[in-house]
Amino acid sequence: MQHPANSRQHRKFWHRLRKIFFFILASVTSFILVLALYLFWPRPLPPYAESFTLIAHRGVSQTFPLGNLENDTCTAKIIYPPTHPYLENTISSIQAAFDYGADMVEIDVHPTTDNQLAVFHDWTIDCRTNGQGITHEQNIATLKQLDIGYGYTADDGQTFPFRGQGIGLMPTFDEVMAAFPNRQFLVDQKDTFEKTVKLLAESLQKYSPQQRRNIHLFSTDARYEIAKATVPELQKLFPTRREAKACAPQYLSMVFSGEISKACRQCALGIPSKVLPYVPGWPGLFLTKAQEANLKVYVIEVDTPEAFAQLKGLPLDGIITNRIEVIGPMLKQ
Repeated sequence: MQHPANSRQHRKFWHRLRKIFFFILASVTSFILVLALYLFWPRPLPPYAESFTLIAHRGVSQTFPLGNLENDTCTAKIIYPPTHPYLENTISSIQAAFDYGADMVEIDVHPTTDNQLAVFHDWTIDCRTNGQGITHEQNIATLKQLDIGYGYTADDGQTFPFRGQGIGLMPTFDEVMAAFPNRQFLVDQKDTFEKTVKLLAESLQKYSPQQRRNIHLFSTDARYEIAKATVPELQKLFPTRREAKACAPQYLSMVFSGEISKACRQCALGIPSKVLPYVPGWPGLFLTKAQEANLKVYVIEVDTPEAFAQLKGLPLDGIITNRIEVIGPMLKQ
């Protein structure tokens, strides 16, 4: 039989444990409530940014579902039914993007074996064109002979609406600059070669300082510095995925401190439109703290009227869209 004193001590022990548990539970609950109120309580928006930049991704292009894409997904084979005649990364699609209201156009570049920069997205030419092989292993004459509309289909290969219409349409970077010498471009380096940024710098030396300032490079810090050593006016707009991942903890702590390191604020932050509801403190607190930290904020993948509607009235630095033909006219309204 248990001694009465031991029974009382046993009850006191469990009573103390229960008190500790409920104290911890109350503290955690209070912290979560206070944190939720801090992050999600409606707050006034900060002032509008000094400038706003509308960026057209690849010009006016044929679009496709963005979910479940792998590095080797042939997006030309999964396009939506075409609503316009343009093919990405061509002179005509770039012109159309500017006509629809783009301030800047994103283009993709690869080096060629004869030291040109081909404006083309894919690592290989197999998906979109009637050729085969790795893009940077071709010379520009070979690339110019390709039909870059050959592989597009919206019905699993039953029809190919652009076949025969893209012959000779792959431009070089020099041709893009000659056609649009005073326009802004975001140049996406699709490889990891120093050669590519050196070719870019060599090309840009033919233009004025102001024209060179219109060019923004999307590449690693190391390769950007190589090009910038020759072309100091060259800009860098966004961090690479690895750089953004390294800065992610600072982006989150910025909501509380309003501070961020120079390395993490030298480029703009691009936030996909579909994740905005999950961004801590969005929109008022986050944008206020971003302005305090001198961090520019862009929203990317703004491709539908619904995605655009949720951004109305927000003091963003810019947006990136895959459908400039839809978003550009809406922005003018």
